[in-house]
Amino acid sequence: MKIVLKFIGIGVGILLLIGVTSYLFWFHNTEEHVLKLKPSEVYSPNKSNSYLITNANIIDVEAGVVLKNKHLIIQNGVFKQIFEGQVSDSLKTIYKVIDAKNRYLMPGMIDMHTHLNSGGLIPPDKTTRPMALEQFARYGVSTIFTLGGHGFNQEITAELIQKQQKHEIVAPMILATGSILTAPGGYPIPFVSSMTGLSEDEIHLNEQGIFTITEETDLDVIFSKKQELGLNGVKVMVESGLGGASEEPRLSNKLTGKIIQKASQYKLPVFAHVTRKADLQDAVNAGADVIAHTIEDQLLTGAEPFLEKMIRDSISYTPTLSVAYIFQYISSAKILEDPFMMQYSSERTNRSLENWPVRQMMVRSYGIDIDLHKENNIKNFTTMYKAGVNILMGSDAGNPSIIPGYSAHKELVFMSEAGMTNAEVLRSATIAPAKFLKMEDKIGSIKEGKIASFLILDKNPLDAIKNSQTIYKVMLEGYWIE
Repeated sequence: MKIVLKFIGIGVGILLLIGVTSYLFWFHNTEEHVLKLKPSEVYSPNKSNSYLITNANIIDVEAGVVLKNKHLIIQNGVFKQIFEGQVSDSLKTIYKVIDAKNRYLMPGMIDMHTHLNSGGLIPPDKTTRPMALEQFARYGVSTIFTLGGHGFNQEITAELIQKQQKHEIVAPMILATGSILTAPGGYPIPFVSSMTGLSEDEIHLNEQGIFTITEETDLDVIFSKKQELGLNGVKVMVESGLGGASEEPRLSNKLTGKIIQKASQYKLPVFAHVTRKADLQDAVNAGADVIAHTIEDQLLTGAEPFLEKMIRDSISYTPTLSVAYIFQYISSAKILEDPFMMQYSSERTNRSLENWPVRQMMVRSYGIDIDLHKENNIKNFTTMYKAGVNILMGSDAGNPSIIPGYSAHKELVFMSEAGMTNAEVLRSATIAPAKFLKMEDKIGSIKEGKIASFLILDKNPLDAIKNSQTIYKVMLEGYWIE
């Protein structure tokens, strides 16, 4: 009996030690999210806004080819002229000359599924959002679509949009759905406390960016408010059990269809959050505009009818393959060994990812086969890609181990490894989302008249998609991010 009690005591002691260690390292992370760039310096009126970039190889993402030895004139944040041949001395006196030295110009990326969180293992706070936005910019993500807040409401999102437009923060162009729509008690309500670090008594769903929808909800009030705030879409939770978890209440098919129909009257595209095959079918049948995430509960066998419907009805898809690798990355924290990640990531984020006890508890708390989760995600992505579904790159940045900006580049690698050609991958991150957003006249490729947001790369990403990470310089809307 004494031996049994001794082992019980040792076990309790170990658990207490783990708990204390986790508390000290998770909730008492002494590092802070520190901004590296000052808007007053990046957007200084004393800096030139007229540039002549010479000897550049332009990645033509639409054709999937390199346009060699081009020169580009950038004025007032747009590509004024793109030409080849001799550069006159008069142009060199008018514009500040940047010799690209035969490097590669790739359009700024468009991440169609983001959250303004750190990607670490700590609850968000008000310092997280500007830090995440700065990271997107530094990694060459020039446009983001943020699908709901992590710990904040849509009024705060609207303020961030205005600050970006006024150059009060260093950030990409921000598009957003604002507060998400879900059923009473539905996903993600059961997880809000763990996501935010708040007790249940402290949680007010509207402040957390969550609207619960019933048959009595006045959708006109919700959607007119989104328009008033300058928001750009609607995120609806068609989710009945994320990651094999117990099923939460879910919006009915009838109510989901009603939401989608009403949103179309306000010209707001609907992003349907799904991770289960049955929910995917319901979202497609209801007429969602974008399927957010890849199915993970089972393989998409016999899915041809609703995949054909997706193509026929122009329903797009953000794979978020970073989610396929999320448990492996949390478990091992191997991204901390990647110099490209460490180049711009926050020290507060990094320290949280070093916390082994919390990482292991997070992985085990899901209670799923993490290898099967990964396999289902990747195989189902390949099925949807081969079926011809329109793919829009989305990283789901802000979730644990999915780092703003950095994970957009990783998403390119994951899609390439799962079967897409490098040219197709680049299109999914540039011109394809630009066309979906009906903004292809402004963003998505390097052409005269478009916004001058791009990466200068040392190596050609059409040769190897990982070359998107060989960043030499980044320009965002005519301003160098440095």
